[in-house]
Amino acid sequence: MNTTTADAAASTFALPENLGLATVEPPPLEGRALNPVPGWMEVLREQFSSVGLALKREAMVVAGFLGLFSAVALLQQPGRSEVPLSPTMGIAAALAALLLPMVVWKGEDPARRGYHHAMPVEHGPHAIARGVAGWAWAMAGMTAFFAWIGLLSVATGGSVADVEPWQWVAPFAGATVLYLFGSALTLVSPRPWKWLGLGAIGYIFLNTVFRWRTPPLVEAVNSLISGYYGLSTVLTGLVHHEYRPPDLGAWLISTSAWLFMALTLFLWASYRQPEK
Repeated sequence: MNTTTADAAASTFALPENLGLATVEPPPLEGRALNPVPGWMEVLREQFSSVGLALKREAMVVAGFLGLFSAVALLQQPGRSEVPLSPTMGIAAALAALLLPMVVWKGEDPARRGYHHAMPVEHGPHAIARGVAGWAWAMAGMTAFFAWIGLLSVATGGSVADVEPWQWVAPFAGATVLYLFGSALTLVSPRPWKWLGLGAIGYIFLNTVFRWRTPPLVEAVNSLISGYYGLSTVLTGLVHHEYRPPDLGAWLISTSAWLFMALTLFLWASYRQPEK
């Protein structure tokens, strides 16, 4: 007679090859292993592609207007449509850089950027990366604009302005300053176009209604725009001031000062964005 009895405490599935597996704790899973933080260059490449797609429609509209202007200039009688090539031709493109951040952040006002906190890149660096990508496209647009002006000037028999070599850099520096200011405003305000419009109206109103009533205030505001170290100096290198020769020292000082202010505001806005 078999008197062997089964141990009630023994597990039915405790086979020899499985013994000890249940007592081994699995290694902890790190969040960075599951979702590694991308490198800075990888973030910049991704943002460059994203911003390029955001600018596609507006770029096509601008290219259409430039093509129309080119057709009109080329169809004019010889000698009547000469297009000169000078650094001042880039002022309009540089001013457009002030509005470019509104397209870069199109559909993403401060109240809609909460998703930044769920991304592997921190809130501030993500905004900086997108801003840098937009600046790269702005510089590419400025280069393409001058290339188009150059070709149009050659086709129409236009002349090239006799200016200092460094003055060709002025429109790019001015576009950078204006782009940074526009980016800072776009990052902190849901309606940056409203503030830009109010600023333009206020400037015109100040120079018309209060021109003779508050001369010190008017002169102070105008010095920021057209003074010796004003924005016009950054944009043009004084090429449009006929009563003053181009001054490399003044341009370097004004560009450095304005670039420092614009970059400081941009970095502050990138880390201090409101969320509602």
